[in-house]
Formats: sequence, C-alpha cells, structure tokens
Amino acid sequence: MTHTVGAQLQRMRHERKLSLADVTKETKIQPWVLEALEADRLQEQMSPIYAKGFLSTYARFLHLAPEPLIVQLFPPPPPAVESASQPLPPPTIHVLPALMRLRVPHAWRRRLGIAVTISVLFAGLMASHPARLLSRVPHAKAPKLASLTAMKVSEPIKPPPLQSVALLPTQSLELAVNTHHTTWMQVRADGKLLLQQRLARGASGHWTANKQFEVIVSKPSQVELTLNGQSIDALVIAHEGRLLITHRGIAKLPDDQE
Repeated sequence: MTHTVGAQLQRMRHERKLSLADVTKETKIQPWVLEALEADRLQEQMSPIYAKGFLSTYARFLHLAPEPLIVQLFPPPPPAVESASQPLPPPTIHVLPALMRLRVPHAWRRRLGIAVTISVLFAGLMASHPARLLSRVPHAKAPKLASLTAMKVSEPIKPPPLQSVALLPTQSLELAVNTHHTTWMQVRADGKLLLQQRLARGASGHWTANKQFEVIVSKPSQVELTLNGQSIDALVIAHEGRLLITHRGIAKLPDDQE
C-alpha cells in the first residue's frame, strides 16, 4: 500500500515524538504550512515553487529524501504522443532553369552592363582611396551630452508589488498585526514613526495611514498582518520582513529606508 506524502511526514514526526510546535521552532515553518503538508493540501494553497521548498525543508528535517516525495506530490506530465504521420517535404521548385529560358530585352541588358561597370569602378576607387571617399559621406550628428544629462525622470521607479490589494486610492490604509512570538517591529505611517519596540507574544496593534506604511519585522515568520481586512500573504512577510504597503499593493521596502 502506497502512503501519501502527508502520511509519511506525519508518521516520521510521530516516530520522533515531535509536535508541530517543535518542528516550527527548528525549521521556522509556520504550523499551518506543516498541517497543510501533512494533509496533502499545501499544493492547493500556494505556488508549486514555494510548496516544493517547504516540503524539501520538512523532509530533510525528518531525515527523509525530499526528491521522491516531490515527485510523488508533483508527478511529471505525461510525454507528448508523437504523430504517426510524418510531414511531407516541401515541393521542389526549379526556378533557375525557368529564368534561363526567359528572353531579356536588349535595352535591359544594356542597362545591366552599365550598372556592373559603375560598380566595378566604385570598388576600384574604394580600394585605392577609401579615406577620401568616406570623408565625403555625411555622418549623423551624435546627441550632445548636455541634452542627455538634462533629461529627468518624472517619477521614481517603484518596486513591483509582491502582493496586489483591491483598494481605492481614496480609502485609508488600515494595518493590523498579531504576534505569535516575541519580536521587534517598526511601523511608519506616511513617514511618521508610530512604533519601534519589541512586542511580546500575543500582542496586537492597529494603525491608519493615508498613503503608505513602512514595516520592518525582525522575526517575520512570527506575525500575522492584515490590510483593510485582507490577510497579507505569509510568504510575503516571511521571505522579506521589510514591507512597503500602498494602495498599489505590498512591495519590498528598499534597504535605504529605515
């Protein structure tokens, strides 16, 4: 009987007499992610690249080979069936014999001979005096450096959002936080410092901003954040820890902004 990936993970965890809290403490993987892995549901809740990463980390912690589990959870697609009929080669068209049978008028032959003579003369002049001929060819003027340096960017380039949100520009931004463990946190609303301290386990907070929030968390895997009632993706918090929250969405806070 073949056990599912989640059943194998759960059995090995029970054999080592570990709780989900013990695994979270050692691997920094959230308990809800571990529960989804053991229930074979994580691939339905997040991107395969993140699901494979969490599965690989959890398997190695339990001393299991991650590759067979990844293949079992994400089987490769079946190979494409090749068509039995081979495409026919394109038909061969003999153009040259047909052209050779065409009769060219005398006037055309005369013009062709003049063109060939001019080309031969020009090639000879280029071989003997290339610099003199090239000097008479007009060159396009290069743009002045001053005109290039005078160009200004109308707006600073903003980082792409890590998570989009459905908010109107006229809405106020409502940010709420709940901590699962003691962590240090800094919150700025529209450039004003609202919080910069260590929060105890189980602490909560709520702030309002008109344009943006700048959030820094020392232990991003230990907090839950919501924006106007919408949950911010745990992966966005856990993999960054520095968030720039605007009406466009949640992006990474640049390192030069503290």
